[in-house]
Amino acid sequence: MERYFGFDLGDAESAVTYLKKDGQPEPEVVPVREAGSFITAYARLRTGDLLIGEEACYTPDAAERHLRFKSRFLTEPASARDIQSFAGGVLGELYMAGNLVKGEDCCFYIGCPAGWDRLQRERYREIFEAAGYPPVRIISESRAALVSACQSRHFQVGYDILSRPVLVVDMGSSTTDFAYINSGREVELQTAGEVRLGGGIMDELLLDAAVEASRDREAIRKVFAESPPWRSYCEFAARRLKEKYFSDEAYWKGKDCLQTVMIPVAESARTGRKPGFFRRPSFLRLQMCMNEKMAARLLEAPAPQLEGRSFRQVFEASLREIRAKLADPSSGSGQSPSGGSHLPELLFLTGGVSRMPALRDWCREAFPEAVVITGAEPEYSVSRGLA
Repeated sequence: MERYFGFDLGDAESAVTYLKKDGQPEPEVVPVREAGSFITAYARLRTGDLLIGEEACYTPDAAERHLRFKSRFLTEPASARDIQSFAGGVLGELYMAGNLVKGEDCCFYIGCPAGWDRLQRERYREIFEAAGYPPVRIISESRAALVSACQSRHFQVGYDILSRPVLVVDMGSSTTDFAYINSGREVELQTAGEVRLGGGIMDELLLDAAVEASRDREAIRKVFAESPPWRSYCEFAARRLKEKYFSDEAYWKGKDCLQTVMIPVAESARTGRKPGFFRRPSFLRLQMCMNEKMAARLLEAPAPQLEGRSFRQVFEASLREIRAKLADPSSGSGQSPSGGSHLPELLFLTGGVSRMPALRDWCREAFPEAVVITGAEPEYSVSRGLA
């Protein structure tokens, strides 16, 4: 093999990297539709053409539009079709941009949640094979994230960490995976069914607050009801705003971090008047705001998606449950090679939400004996580790 590609196909955003066999110190990000990290979405136009990424979310010529399908892979058989269509679109973009050449001696390493078993991983691999990919291997995303940390020049983490007990916390938009890795052995750790905890919950809360504060709230809700992809697109905008704020919370102290989304709508939907012969296109202006008050609301306020508990309560409860399992030798999860319990010496946080200082603080409180680290660019840690 001359080149190794890493493809992190996430439920909300995806990324592709590559590493040459010789002479390249770190994997390089491959832009797709001019974006390093691009929205996991595709649209099929009335002409039959396929669009992927952000453009697929708002193109007016879409006959069909699909988002957030990876999280449904284990529960909805139809999601395999969506994954194949999106993966095929990514492959086409790589060929068209010259980032991949037909017949090239290469291999794709594609990530999956740590909890997927061998059969589920093989089903997933077959999707990419059917989409026309070069040879494919399916690798745990948590293992890839840890490899990325070990290889990165941003960390003072020695290669021997791969033989030490590590807890990888991979928080995506829909789920949070906890994986314990010790001496090369990886064990997924369940948390009483709360694996559905993801940063997307905060995105929904932020978007709902912005809609409620808008004078066009009823018209916006109507657009969302008639076109769910537009709500998903606005959730992505909320996600970017949230990550921008939490990536430098000190800078934004006392300031408002703002994001405006222009939502196309017929004039009649905005004003309530019946349209004339010509329906004049218009826009609804939705402004979202992140500040200290909103940050506290996202983390501390009860959320209907979490059965009335707050994001912090659920995450801290998960950490306590993970610690109890690792400290109990009878569970089998936390045993060291010499027997007995073996709590992690390192907690590695990955995923966009890992930028949040509060998240790192909660991990330190739950595991005071461990070093807690996160990547400088967590959106690329899995794809780089895969490569």
